[in-house]
Amino acid sequence: MTDFLMHPAVIIGLMIVAAGLFLLIRGLIEPYLLENSEQDLAVPGEEGQPALTVSLFSDLHAGLCKVSDGKLIRALFSSPCDALLFGGDVCNDGRDNAAGLLRLAKIASLAAELQIPCYAVRGNHDTSVSRDDFLAAGFTLLENENVKLAGQTGLTFLLLGLDDSGRHKTRVWPTVSDAFLDEFPVSRRIALVHNSDYIFTENTNKYRFQLSGHSHGGQIYMPFGLEFRLFRKDRLALEGIHRGSFYKYGICGYISRGCGCVVIPIRLFSKPQITHITFLSK
Repeated sequence: MTDFLMHPAVIIGLMIVAAGLFLLIRGLIEPYLLENSEQDLAVPGEEGQPALTVSLFSDLHAGLCKVSDGKLIRALFSSPCDALLFGGDVCNDGRDNAAGLLRLAKIASLAAELQIPCYAVRGNHDTSVSRDDFLAAGFTLLENENVKLAGQTGLTFLLLGLDDSGRHKTRVWPTVSDAFLDEFPVSRRIALVHNSDYIFTENTNKYRFQLSGHSHGGQIYMPFGLEFRLFRKDRLALEGIHRGSFYKYGICGYISRGCGCVVIPIRLFSKPQITHITFLSK
């Protein structure tokens, strides 16, 4: 028996099994582990002083979100912010709408006490969630609308909220509203849009910052971006840009890994995340 166990092929097989078990256990645990991140955003050459801070979260996918309400709320309010921004996907293809909206309502309730405005855009799973549904949960849904965000420093930014029309094959990219554009320099305009591929539209000359979700950072992270090549068709992700900050076409962007899961409640090397983003301006 000892000689059998010492055979190289057996040793290699046992190592593969052990590695597989480790990855499976980690994948099952990771959806519960929320990462509370901080990020400064500024276009190279335009760095300045902190001017506006937002708490960004995305992709609740409520039925497959293992992060507790308490943990999510503590993270979102762990640092002072000027606004709470939700990047879309309350639910999974219209399922668990009520559970997702209830989570938003709990967040918005505390935000209201602290006088922090809450804004949201739809994700590709949210086509059945109405404007009134979001409003009842305490979040103002931006459907290709612009709103002013005042920072505690005195500077005001313009938030461009862009709607998501649905799945890849039927998606229609919206245009940026002209509302208030002439009041703000491009350097103080922020686009909130669920899918980061919006950067490939002709609208990027109308804003300087882009906040997104959608890609889950890969959810099950694989070398060489295989999770995107095999299972997704997102253009920016296929270029290797699918999480965190990036700079492209003169846009300084950030992609959240999101809070929940899609299809199965497993994450691997891509923990759930909320991010406190500070925009730097001269």
